[in-house]
Amino acid sequence: MYIILVNFLKDFLKCISVPDIWVFFSHKKIALKYKDTILGPFWNVASSVFLISILSLSFFIFLNPENFTSFVYRLSISVFFWIFVSTVLNESTMILESKTDLLNEKRINVKNFIFENIYTNFIIFLHSFPIIFVLFFISDFKLQLNIIFIFLGLIMVIINLLLISYLVSILSVIYKDVKKIVENLVYAFFFATPIIWSENMVSEKIQKILIFNPFYHFVVLFRNPLMNNIDEKFYQSFFICLLLIMVVFFISLKIFKYFESKIVLYL
Repeated sequence: MYIILVNFLKDFLKCISVPDIWVFFSHKKIALKYKDTILGPFWNVASSVFLISILSLSFFIFLNPENFTSFVYRLSISVFFWIFVSTVLNESTMILESKTDLLNEKRINVKNFIFENIYTNFIIFLHSFPIIFVLFFISDFKLQLNIIFIFLGLIMVIINLLLISYLVSILSVIYKDVKKIVENLVYAFFFATPIIWSENMVSEKIQKILIFNPFYHFVVLFRNPLMNNIDEKFYQSFFICLLLIMVVFFISLKIFKYFESKIVLYL
């Protein structure tokens, strides 16, 4: 087990220390995806802004929130971040299948493609930051030292996404129905996570159930520092995400041991 653990960690560390493969494929993917377009990656931002505008207008008409600018700011953070997380997970179900020819021709560590997927979507996600910061200064929130916790939150979320994406990508190749399961779960969790609604809108019993929703903790780790809200919920989400990393890590070790070396046979 010790040798498996060392090899598993060495694979990830090698991908981090020598990022040439996944950075190359990521930049190539972005260039091809937005070739001959005017806005390029900003098309994702434009579509997200349209969604946020529709949701904001609907909530303004039906709920009439007291502080509309803060409401739009909170909603924007949540939607932009959710699109990043959900796209990473949905695309992880297809990432290895799309590299079938490459994996058959060369011995490439499959974890490079996991990094590629997260890096690609993170670059696209970064295009939304100018809008987030404009809304930050328009809203009532003030720039405080607590905002540095956003980096801690992002690191925790990305580590979780890295391990979960690894699991999903391997299992999606072995079991073809995993793709639909992931798509439906992501869709369901969108409504079960306080993205377009707030925790304060539901009863205490529902708020307690949220503790079992990993996506809720991802959102808290990213959104709360941007809302000057570093409280016990943030620290609770941090430790739950840490626990989730450990659980998924040990499951990933099993997958690494029994399936990764044979993954080409399933493609």
